[in-house]
Amino acid sequence: MAVTAGGSALTDPPEPFAGDNGAVIPDSAPAGPIFGRTAEIDDFAQLLGDRAQSSITLLGGDAGIGKTRLMQEIAAICREAGGVVLVGRCLDLGDSAAPYLPITDIARSLRELPAADGVVSTERLVPSEGVRPVEYFETVATMLDELTGLAPVLVVLEDVHWADRATRELLTYQFTHDVRPGVHVVATYRTDDLHRRHPLRPALAEWSRLPTVRRVLLEPLTAEPSRALVDHLRPGLADPDAGDIIRRSGGNPFFAEELVAASMQPRDAGGPALPGDLADLLLVRADSLDDDPRRVLRAAAVAGSAACDRTLRGLVDLPPERLQDALRAAIDAHLLVTSRDDTYTFRHALLAEAVYDDLLPGERVRLHDTLTDILLECGDSYRPATLAMHAEQAGRFETALQARLRAGDDAMETAAPSNAARHFEAAISLAAWHPELTDVPTDLPRRAARALLAAGDPHRATELVRDALRTHSGTLVERAELLRLFLSALLLTDLPTTSTKLGIDGLPDDADELLDVGIGWARECEENVLLGKFLALRARYLLSFERHDEAAVAAGDALLVGRAVDEPMIITDAMTTQAKLDGLAGDMTSALTTLEHVRQQAAAEGDIRAELRALHQLAGLQARADQHTAAAATFDKAVRRATEAHARTELYGLDSLVFGATLAAKMGDWGHVDELLADTDALPRIVTAAAAAVRETVDVARGRFDRALAAHEELRSHWSQDMFIVAHDAPATIDVLGATGDLAGAVAVYDEAVATVRRVWRLPVFDAEIRMTALLLTHIADAVAVRPREATDWSARVEQLNDTLEEILSVRGWRESLGEESRAWFARAQGELARLAGNDALAVDEYREAVKLFENAGFVYEQAVAELSLSRALQVTGELSEARTLSGHALATARRLGATHLIAQLRGRPRAETGRGSGLTPRERDVLQLVAEGMTNGQIAGKLFISTKTASVHVSNILAKLGAANRTEAVDLARQQGELD
Repeated sequence: MAVTAGGSALTDPPEPFAGDNGAVIPDSAPAGPIFGRTAEIDDFAQLLGDRAQSSITLLGGDAGIGKTRLMQEIAAICREAGGVVLVGRCLDLGDSAAPYLPITDIARSLRELPAADGVVSTERLVPSEGVRPVEYFETVATMLDELTGLAPVLVVLEDVHWADRATRELLTYQFTHDVRPGVHVVATYRTDDLHRRHPLRPALAEWSRLPTVRRVLLEPLTAEPSRALVDHLRPGLADPDAGDIIRRSGGNPFFAEELVAASMQPRDAGGPALPGDLADLLLVRADSLDDDPRRVLRAAAVAGSAACDRTLRGLVDLPPERLQDALRAAIDAHLLVTSRDDTYTFRHALLAEAVYDDLLPGERVRLHDTLTDILLECGDSYRPATLAMHAEQAGRFETALQARLRAGDDAMETAAPSNAARHFEAAISLAAWHPELTDVPTDLPRRAARALLAAGDPHRATELVRDALRTHSGTLVERAELLRLFLSALLLTDLPTTSTKLGIDGLPDDADELLDVGIGWARECEENVLLGKFLALRARYLLSFERHDEAAVAAGDALLVGRAVDEPMIITDAMTTQAKLDGLAGDMTSALTTLEHVRQQAAAEGDIRAELRALHQLAGLQARADQHTAAAATFDKAVRRATEAHARTELYGLDSLVFGATLAAKMGDWGHVDELLADTDALPRIVTAAAAAVRETVDVARGRFDRALAAHEELRSHWSQDMFIVAHDAPATIDVLGATGDLAGAVAVYDEAVATVRRVWRLPVFDAEIRMTALLLTHIADAVAVRPREATDWSARVEQLNDTLEEILSVRGWRESLGEESRAWFARAQGELARLAGNDALAVDEYREAVKLFENAGFVYEQAVAELSLSRALQVTGELSEARTLSGHALATARRLGATHLIAQLRGRPRAETGRGSGLTPRERDVLQLVAEGMTNGQIAGKLFISTKTASVHVSNILAKLGAANRTEAVDLARQQGELD
């Protein structure tokens, strides 16, 4: 029990009842942050902060939804305001419950409360024999009136769903008469306990109609606060695992806590997927029902989405009247609910899991088998995926196989390729595990691979077809189709070399030779359409390896065949390759004209893949020509078309998404980056990783170093799969480690990234290496500037980095042959080398060149960083006026972007040297925390029970001490300086 006055704790704060709760899930939560209840907390804080107000609140919600945790938070607010918190509990004692038990609790607390002595009369609060109810009601009302002298007062009546009749009548009397200013009464109850005949239901209906009573229902947490809760309970939990917990918990914080706790157990510990204690608690209410409702619940758990009257009649051998009575009992017990489509579902998904897991093995198989027959009798009324699942559980694998095939085909027709891939792969597994199955289609691997490609997962498609080729025993045409699909999928991965690693006896591993084999098979079988597809594929391979002359010949051959057989897919494929070759040769006019023609033709024919490839290639040419604004617009168009055509997972659409976000990040349009990458978690893993690498670069600029390092830990495992990830994750991590003083770590990341690219892609040099070299040189130069004695320690590494730059130029030919962005990074690197060598004039020239090139490219953040370097170099050479102008421009850019890392550097506070040195007072840190939560000055005032003017003064002081221009900048700078977690 909790009783507090004058801001000092007289006893413990409110705690959830820890005794016998009738074996129902305890509605409790541990002390700690509360998530997703900001509106409710603000509402109560406003009430408690106004001594002229009073309130009566009915607070309802399911068990575990967080009612007690919310009341803990509100009680803390009341205590902080110098008020009193009184808690009275109703207990589940059945018919033996003593009357007015919560009032007795409160009376006992008041007698122990010194502040109440002489203010509140407690003598008659314990009911005595012979006292008429109305007299006792008046005594309680008088006590509540007297509490106004201790205002604010929070009176919490917990678990009134267990209240006896006398207590309910007392509450009716009190709620009708309202309470005095400064007194706030909250009655909590469990909504899932209120079956149709529960005695509290009519009382609630009566209370809710009173003008002085308000009713607050706690809804399940939405996705964002649910994820915040999971992250708090188990930081760093992988997205798929966290998402599974969020889905299964259904927004119930208690369930989420139990599932997170279970996820921390060793994987080999055995046991059911649902924690045993949680399953027991969930089953209590089901076990209290009669046999018929329990049978219905078991049938519904097996039926899942198919639990309608018809299926339940077939699964439960009960007369119609008894079945309806059993359903009614389950619904009244808040275990089942009816859906709009006339089906029955469990009120909570975890309850369905618990009931299903509780089935005996034989009982489970029997129910699935019966349901399979019911679904087959229904014909097309049910989805084949549902039939497949039940048939598999019943051991009827032939039926399951055919249902999987149909489900996969249906999913492809409805633009759900990831679902189709799952069904086709399940069919492959069925066929492999049950060789006795007949009617396994020979094109099943091709169907699965096409679905995987449409779902944006070429890596898995490659592995699947490679495995199919090793065991293929069909016709030569089928084998050729598999080979073409394998090479097509492989090309869409980040292909490191011409070696395909096919590993099949009698077939070469070299892509060139494999293409020759496929072309030979197509000619041998006189399959001209297949021949044209192989020729177009060869052209794309040659283009990828920059063998442009050979690619032009192959594309021309493919175009001739495509026109001869009148196959639009071959024609558009070959024309797109030719257009890309024209653009690379400098004929942008021809390239743009051809690609636009291809795009229009593909759009007219509904070939979204060809349309997206044309847009993707066009954007790539524009970016290569340093037309970054145009390229960004083209990438955006591709993303929009993929969305409009319900083809979001088409690979060229996914590539356009990632590259469009990359350009937006470089051009300072970080809001657009957030928008593009807001919903990438459901995409294929490699795309999600690429998106995370782009997001990481923006996090570094925003000063979110912890997030960037956490992303690196996830992305490092993908380095050998996609060079794009290496090229973005490695520089970002080098920058963070260097900025935080971990130069050894930065060097290790640099070396590992270079070694990975040279080992996997066999490249002696690569353009992204210039950026990594420039960043590492920057941090070495910064370290040497602070500690000049360490210059000799870094001389060998600096010389090695200089050799790397020279090697890149020797491969590329000369400096001007690099792209504009690479030249800008090269100039930055040369500026750092000049700074380390003490050649200030050369450093100024190189930094100035970097500023100019980044400005020409429109890469505003990197321009501002280069301006910072140039400004510092100009200060050394005595050109102070220009230095101030440049630093001022860089600061304005950094503020506009929210680039707090750069802001801190411009103000002479690099992160490596910051700490808790801002001089904030404890009260200012409290205010800053609320600012970080997005509260206005008025909301902060209400939360801390201060005036809005005082809150405004605190915020102004915080901005001044942190040197921030606005609230957002203050929060980010505070995080960098360790003032906020």
